[in-house]
Amino acid sequence: MALDQKALQKKRAKRDKKRQQTKGKSGGMAGALSVAREWARVGQAPIADVLVPSNLFEQGIGTVWLSRHLPDGRYAIAGILVDVFCLGVKNALYKICEASEYPEILARIHSNPAESMERQHPSCARKLVEEALVYAKDLGFEPHADYRIARLIFGDIEGHACPASFLFGKNGKPFYVNGPNDTPAIQRRILKQLERRCGPGGYDYLMMVGDPVKLSG
Repeated sequence: MALDQKALQKKRAKRDKKRQQTKGKSGGMAGALSVAREWARVGQAPIADVLVPSNLFEQGIGTVWLSRHLPDGRYAIAGILVDVFCLGVKNALYKICEASEYPEILARIHSNPAESMERQHPSCARKLVEEALVYAKDLGFEPHADYRIARLIFGDIEGHACPASFLFGKNGKPFYVNGPNDTPAIQRRILKQLERRCGPGGYDYLMMVGDPVKLSG
């Protein structure tokens, strides 16, 4: 009888734990939906700043920044890391900050020695990001998951209104340069995908650190 009681307690504890886990997951889902709804409204607010690295197509990668001034005085900011040589949208971040924080964030953006920022027309910023994304998708690469929210900042901006033309890749080919967070496994996966999509000699790559990555193994 004592064993039965002990087994019952264990079963109840397991059930309670499962309920807590389910509640946590549903709470996280509700939080994600709340963020998505908030950012869906962001896209109608007045545009504050649009910044693009002046040397983006020389370096091959850089962050496109766009911010909007919200009705309550806060700012919505999205930074989209764009690889124009190969991978499209490599990363994305988004934040809603207080008005008092905004000047400091702008100062940090401009203080990055690797990126000399220049103001850009909103339509051209959107066209640049979305065409880079299309180029990468054609090669078999999807945008970073956080882009689903960050892209909402484009809102009412019409990319087709931009008269500029953008040429992706380098010297007519995709050109992969590994980033600091690209593990050897990620590097191999990217190179194998380029090999499948473009064939031998149809792409170039450069490994910035470590030994060259081999396609086999």
